[in-house]
Amino acid sequence: MDDLTALNVKEVFGIDFQKFCLRRKILLKRDKCGAFMVPNIDTLIECICALEYFKIKINNQLKIMQKCTSSKNSLDDKHDVSRLNDGHKIKTKKKKFHEEVRYDNLSFIKSELNIYLFNTSSSLSSPDFIINNYEDSVPMISPLLDQFKKKHQKFHYFSVLRHLINKKENDLKENNEKTNDKKENDKKSECKYAVNKKQLCLFFDLILSKVVPLKMFGKFKNLKKIKTTIFCLLDAPSFKAFNLKPFINNLDIFSITWLQNIKSIRIKWFIMAKFARWFFVGFIFRILRTCFHITASRNNNKRLYIMRSTWRSVKQKFIKKAKHSNILQPDVKCNEWNPPIGTYKLFPKYSDVRPIFKPEDNDNNKIHEYTILKFLKQLHNTKYGITNFPTKWESIVQHKYDTKPTKLYFICCDVMNAFGSIIQEKLYNIIQSLCKDLPEFLILKYYVIKSEKFRSEIICYKQYFSDPNLQLPLASDALYTHTNYNQCQWIKKSWLLEKISKYIFYQKVKINVKSYIIGKGIVQGSMLSPILSDIYYNFILHEEMATYLKAGEIIKYMDDILYVTENEILAKQFLQLTKKGIPQYNCYFKQSKTQTNVVCDGNKAVNSITYIGYKINCTSLEIIPVHPSTDLYYLVSFFGINNGNPLKVLERRLYNIASLKLSKFILDKAINSEKTILIILKRICLLQAKRACILIKELFHYIPGSIQNILKVIKNSNERITRYIIRMFLLTHKIKKKSSKLIWNKRILHMLWRSYKTVLLQDKVLQEYFITS
Repeated sequence: MDDLTALNVKEVFGIDFQKFCLRRKILLKRDKCGAFMVPNIDTLIECICALEYFKIKINNQLKIMQKCTSSKNSLDDKHDVSRLNDGHKIKTKKKKFHEEVRYDNLSFIKSELNIYLFNTSSSLSSPDFIINNYEDSVPMISPLLDQFKKKHQKFHYFSVLRHLINKKENDLKENNEKTNDKKENDKKSECKYAVNKKQLCLFFDLILSKVVPLKMFGKFKNLKKIKTTIFCLLDAPSFKAFNLKPFINNLDIFSITWLQNIKSIRIKWFIMAKFARWFFVGFIFRILRTCFHITASRNNNKRLYIMRSTWRSVKQKFIKKAKHSNILQPDVKCNEWNPPIGTYKLFPKYSDVRPIFKPEDNDNNKIHEYTILKFLKQLHNTKYGITNFPTKWESIVQHKYDTKPTKLYFICCDVMNAFGSIIQEKLYNIIQSLCKDLPEFLILKYYVIKSEKFRSEIICYKQYFSDPNLQLPLASDALYTHTNYNQCQWIKKSWLLEKISKYIFYQKVKINVKSYIIGKGIVQGSMLSPILSDIYYNFILHEEMATYLKAGEIIKYMDDILYVTENEILAKQFLQLTKKGIPQYNCYFKQSKTQTNVVCDGNKAVNSITYIGYKINCTSLEIIPVHPSTDLYYLVSFFGINNGNPLKVLERRLYNIASLKLSKFILDKAINSEKTILIILKRICLLQAKRACILIKELFHYIPGSIQNILKVIKNSNERITRYIIRMFLLTHKIKKKSSKLIWNKRILHMLWRSYKTVLLQDKVLQEYFITS
């Protein structure tokens, strides 16, 4: 292994692995894509096991250090990381509950009262509980149900809703005249034609007052609680199960007169639970499904409620416009081949819709798509390389320190309608030009790489095209090796180009019962769309923006482009280009999303820009991850949250460090100062604490009985996050001494515990369980 490769191994994998390779005389070879080729499978397995061993070794060392530190702190309470400076402390010992614990009225019902907005197939059952004499309530509930039915038939739901929508539009017109540009931009983040929360609540408030008889729920106080439950349901995140049990438990069941003939309290609660579930599933949900198209916001999991007639007209307008502009063309009947087909699923934007292509399941088409995808990725990577923002940014920072320019200029822009703006003929011509040096017959062979599921299998086999003119689509830190040539497949280049042409020119989409051919652009949602888009726009960058590449750096990720240069004249020219666009390729840019620190033609210059989730300081080049400003309640995933042990689910979610956007890149002192790194860590710690509190309230319906176990999970997750951060510091060679590790361990743990205390003190529900003075 030569000196340059050995240096690269040290930078990517660390000094321990470098010494291991030199000691064992392992000859690693770095290819053009940055991945490392190993001589054979046995050596590959040996290298992977060594990397895992070094990782476990460091982790175990950090665990021992944390255990020793924890033991020392337990002897000296002054250093207890769970103590607040203001006297408050997270409960770390079991609390004796002297107060009377409220009886859980529905505890005898085995299945939870979970109801789903899109799936109401689950039913309430209690196989171990026998219901007797429930018919005694029928004579008293029947007149109320008859009254309810008559009011329901007389109430004009659509007319009332339409009146509220019209009133809302008039109010918006008045408000628009008074608001400034900033407020207008904030409004455009939401859907223009969705019913807002205030109007939605007013709609159901009218239904409860005009349709639902008061005596159905006994008294006004109970009806008010039902109303609160409906409002909570409407505001719940998309696809989240909604548990009625806590809400029903708060009802005053003894004030409900139609249950008076039922003597058993348990049977009263069971009947009330059944009735409440029927009321929500059979009445409230039916109104929602009848009156509204229910979908989710494109920015988060917040539900959007759009009046059905409005949604119908929006869809019709989209289809009419697409036909008129030849985006949707009449279907072409072919006997020789079947073009790929799928359906359009429309998602609301501010004033329009975003069509997302959903391909139909076809095993043969999928096999072909995977083969073409690999070919296009290798074709793209060979010509334009792999987009790696951290690596690019590190080179920009290094260039600044080496050359010390007076100022760096930034222009960040966003391609308008990136998929739909692609000119099909030009895209296919670009792909043909990239293929001209390739032979007619290409070899598709197996390569051995590290398995993604390392616990079950160390290595896995993946097929890629093997040709000197095609790079492998592997990450820069990947280890791989060849297999023998007996396991290979020959594929014609002409066959690949023919298939690609069908996906570009003859993509079929089904809308309702009619099929159309996509006449302009490419569909968003297809497996091949992202790589086709990358090829098209990278070609534009290298052909139409070659001048700017010579005196600067262009970073492209999907449809986001960032240009960095020290040449002010070129920066101003690039800014003018984003205003004019590139007409010959139908490439234009969203002016509302363009950010720059260049002063030109009276534009607004900024000191920092946001690019692909990072906030970049244009002067210091420091970079901070940007977390969504949306309420975290709508961003925490609730999929699978009701399956399994709540503690296990909480543990699994809190151990998922990837959601915190932590990386070696942002913790590198060559990029960020220690002050900035501390700011990042504090924000991440606060984010983790907020996520944990949302999950605790969602998972545990009786928190006092699980306090100690919850605290144990939090403690373990805090230590796990701390070890991960210290390992990142070790990879950047910023921590060498044991004393530095101890300092950072104490500092990060302290930040995490303080974040939990800050969040818990602000939460009235959890504060009484977890905080003590």
